[in-house]
Order: sequence, then C-alpha cells, then structure tokens
Amino acid sequence: MKLHELHQRRLEATVSLVEDGLERMERLLTEGGQDRIVRAVEGTISADERASLRESVQKLREALHLLAERFSLERRPLDIRQVLNAELSSAWVMLENCRAKRMKGYGVEFEPQVSAALEESVEQLLAQVIALRAKLRSS
Repeated sequence: MKLHELHQRRLEATVSLVEDGLERMERLLTEGGQDRIVRAVEGTISADERASLRESVQKLREALHLLAERFSLERRPLDIRQVLNAELSSAWVMLENCRAKRMKGYGVEFEPQVSAALEESVEQLLAQVIALRAKLRSS
C-alpha cells in the first residue's frame, strides 16, 4: 500500500524511534546497564526471562519490518555525521537546561556557591560538546 508522502515520513520516523528503543532494550537484556553513571540498571531478570524477552523483542522487530514492507516505507540512508550531530545537539539542549537559571521553575533557589559550581560544570560539558562537534566538521 502506498501512503501519502507526509504520512509515509511520519510512519518512517515512528518506526525509526521504536527501532531505536528496541535496540536499547536488546542492549540492556544482553549487556545490562550496571556501568551507567547515575542510573545503574539492576539485573533483576533471570537468564530464562532475558531469553524470552529478547525473543519477544525480536518478534516486535519483525512485526515492525512487516509494517514497513506493507506500507512501502523506504530505507533512507543517513550520513553518520548527521546522526552524531543530532545526538550532540540533543546533548547540548539538555545540558543548557541544567543551568541554575533554567531550573528556577522548580521552586527552589540554588545557593550561590552551588549555582556557581553547577554553571562551571555545565560550561565545561558544553565546551566538550562543542569541541566534539568541531571535530566532526573537520574530519
């Protein structure tokens, strides 16, 4: 079945996002997530349950593939630089929103010393994001 281009692009975006989620799930089920910085994922699922969940994830991936075929969704190659830049853009926005002045909406003021320390840390992280972006452009 052929969709209108606008519907097709929306469906392609959705399939891509669901596929990204499935990849994260498979990675967690295979590798775990204990080595994360602030949110370690605890391994409370047995080996049998993991295998069953991986199988279910694979079935969902296959169903997604069938949907893509049924509605003639196209594979659109992306340059890796484009994907990496998008990830860096998202990181930049999230870090910018961690500035003390942006978190005033939570109803609790930062102490001046904490505010200054947070600002310094965010600036350092943003500088690294900008440096990574520059490295992508130059290579």
